[in-house]
Amino acid sequence: MTDRFESILDESISAMQAGVSIEEVLAEAPDYADELRPLLFAASLLADPKPELIPEERKAALRAQYMAQAAELKPVTPSFGEKFGAVSRIMKRRLTRRAVLNDLLTVSITIILTLAMVVLVLSFVSQDTLPGDFLYGVKRLSENTQLIFTTNNERQAQLGDTFNQRRLDEIEQLVQQKRAAIVQFKGTLETKGENLWVIEGHTVFLPQDMVIKGAPQEGDMVEVIGFLRTNNVLVADTIKNMP
Repeated sequence: MTDRFESILDESISAMQAGVSIEEVLAEAPDYADELRPLLFAASLLADPKPELIPEERKAALRAQYMAQAAELKPVTPSFGEKFGAVSRIMKRRLTRRAVLNDLLTVSITIILTLAMVVLVLSFVSQDTLPGDFLYGVKRLSENTQLIFTTNNERQAQLGDTFNQRRLDEIEQLVQQKRAAIVQFKGTLETKGENLWVIEGHTVFLPQDMVIKGAPQEGDMVEVIGFLRTNNVLVADTIKNMP
């Protein structure tokens, strides 16, 4: 055997060890395919002691042929660069435009599905959170997303009422736990005093520097953004007259 064939054989075996198939290896050295095929096939059998579809006599013949030819080989140690080059040439054949696009599509779908799963999990976990909790923003974002993607006006109004009732329930829980937090809710202006308004059953204190948008009157629907103190006093920051 020539030094050239010995080098090709060694590179081919190295490529196979890197996971490249026999047919791809042979495609890189078509002039030596006939000589390389039995040797590479035998080498793959030696690497896997339990091939299931090869008769025992055939395996024995290949083993003998491989050992005989291997005994004639002179010791050759290709450099790392030569081995890397053999693998690189074969890998370049795999990196077609179609293969790259398929890989990118697979990665993109995987990322999208993973993000969707994370969002669903976080939305579920955040359902019982209150204003000031770590995941409360996720809860509100999930609600706003539902409102945005609901095209039916009646269904959208029902969702709005449901979410507003959650805001009122959250205030009740905060009061029971004596927690301070920024709150937001909508309700009917029941009583309008000089500095105290009753909105949806909650007494709201109006400081001098607060903002009133519109001219709310008793019986009007208003939106309140304020600060609930630990002493259960709800101080308004903004009150807006709702249409």
